[in-house]
Amino acid sequence: MEKQSKYVRYNQTLVQTARLPEETEELLLKFGLPQLRLDDENLLGIHFKPLTEQGLIRTRDDRKTLLPIGYEYEETSAILGLETDVGTLYRVDVQTGEYSLMNSNLTLFIEFLQRYVAFINENSESYEPTVMTLEQAQAKLAAFRRGEIIPSQQSSSQSARKLVLKQLRLLFVEKDPMSVLNEDTWWSVVLEQLEDDLL
Repeated sequence: MEKQSKYVRYNQTLVQTARLPEETEELLLKFGLPQLRLDDENLLGIHFKPLTEQGLIRTRDDRKTLLPIGYEYEETSAILGLETDVGTLYRVDVQTGEYSLMNSNLTLFIEFLQRYVAFINENSESYEPTVMTLEQAQAKLAAFRRGEIIPSQQSSSQSARKLVLKQLRLLFVEKDPMSVLNEDTWWSVVLEQLEDDLL
């Protein structure tokens, strides 16, 4: 079986038609976009994929022309597109045609995804069940009653997580203020879900 590439590259003619900034064009054509994964799942539903058959697409209000570079969860759900000439990344809802800004440019989007992965890897607790015999469980309970076992301090790890999350939000604001401009932006929703322990 052929090994799948970790990087996705795009159609040169279509990318050049979009007249994107040089850095973005080089990323799409030469280096490719990374297929970032988290625990064998696509990261936040993001799939980088050349949607060449769609060509350049127009937003429903005809204000923007976008180069589709992938989708969120399913192609029929939301398309990710780069605005021609400027390279701003938008998410377009396929059903409603509504679109919203994700990042000012593709490089920042990839950096934010990588920072999200680092946050999850460093601040998520794994809940592995412990299997014990009845005798081991009774011995552990007796040791707990004698004060030999002290429960772990959940609050300190939660406080540390909240502090790191606050720093992550500040970093996003500093690097790309538009990405968290209001509570409805894509990254604002992701950060809110992290704060509510939904991710």
